[in-house]
Amino acid sequence: MKIGYIGLGALGGQLARRFLSAHELCVWDLNANAATAFAEAGAKVAPSAAALASESDVILLCLPRSSDVRELIFGPGGLGEGLSAGKVVIDQTSGVPEETREIAELLARQDVGMIDAAVSASPSIVASGGATLMVSGPDDVVEKALPALRTITETIFRCGTRVGDGQAMKMVNNAMNAACRLGTLEIAALGVKAGLSLAYLSEFLNREPARNQTTLKMLPALVEGKESTNFALSLMLKDVNQAVSLGMTRSVPMPIMNITRGLLQIGLNTIGDRARLEDMVGLVESMAATKLAAAKETTKPDLAGSTDPLPAIEDVLINSLECLGRTVTYECVSAGLKYGLKLDDIALVVNKGSGWSDASRTLLPALASGKSESGAAIDSYLGHLKACSSLANRVGAPTLIPNVVLAIFEQAKNQLGGSSSVEQLARMYEDTAGVKMRRQE
Repeated sequence: MKIGYIGLGALGGQLARRFLSAHELCVWDLNANAATAFAEAGAKVAPSAAALASESDVILLCLPRSSDVRELIFGPGGLGEGLSAGKVVIDQTSGVPEETREIAELLARQDVGMIDAAVSASPSIVASGGATLMVSGPDDVVEKALPALRTITETIFRCGTRVGDGQAMKMVNNAMNAACRLGTLEIAALGVKAGLSLAYLSEFLNREPARNQTTLKMLPALVEGKESTNFALSLMLKDVNQAVSLGMTRSVPMPIMNITRGLLQIGLNTIGDRARLEDMVGLVESMAATKLAAAKETTKPDLAGSTDPLPAIEDVLINSLECLGRTVTYECVSAGLKYGLKLDDIALVVNKGSGWSDASRTLLPALASGKSESGAAIDSYLGHLKACSSLANRVGAPTLIPNVVLAIFEQAKNQLGGSSSVEQLARMYEDTAGVKMRRQE
């Protein structure tokens, strides 16, 4: 199969390299140096995008924005001038679903198939074949594209027949990852400032029901003085911006994602365009006036005045993280459902992707099956969230995201009753977002 690849940046370059040994590869990029490196590895370098299109059966794109994809295809000297009936375009850009769908509809008039195949993985994981692809588009076009997609990875999730839904699924997954990541870092900074060592925090926050991608990977890496991700901060901000925009256009309230977006924007504005997601650790430390890895020994803080009876700080932080995972799941799933994604698909992708938490792994299968999941009363969780907020006030940690979660649980108590099971939050989110989240038994 003749493969064409355009967009040889950090991610696109590694995606394109997967084809060097398995297919006849032709590349093109605005950056001539990037293309030259591929020529040295055995790929053909096209003189233009149009020339690449004329010589390739399947063309893959990984560009900064959907507007760049449109210009590349329909602009002067673009792909469109070299495309012909029967060819397939695969968009791997983290783009705007509606714009991608419009492009696909225009190409379909020329009998050119288009699908999207959003990527969830860092460049290093892509290089080893460990990427996850979220693919959507017409069945016949996806079938033609599968040999190319399987060259990248065998982990391919089908996200429906509507072009753009793979990109929307990536938005939901990455938004959940971002909110859980920053909320977890805020809670970790609170724990450290209250006297706990990061090593101790990392150990007990990785117990059920508090776990998420950040507790599992990032906190242990910080304990060891290692990096856990090389993902660009600007790319995560772009994904979260798009998730917030998706919620706004469909009238889905997303208070946690808006705070998450604001923190990421502050990080980018403060640190600069070359900032990485890992750099948000320093921002959260600065906000809390602490250093996560500074304390080597744990001194348990006094929680007097927070609740009665007094909870252990471990219970406070674990339950606060569980509440974070729960509300992030409901919020992002509401936006995904309002957009048109299917709950079964969201449950499969998120819980195998980077957006998972213990809460999502409990909630999503229960929602998808229509079965009830057992949970304590809202008042029980509210007590821990209030204790977390009181401790933050005492030691001087901002805990922006956990405090939004507290506000949501206070709303739930007023709307549903404090004695209601926490699973009834699903009903509150259904009412606020105008969606049906729970499958009827």
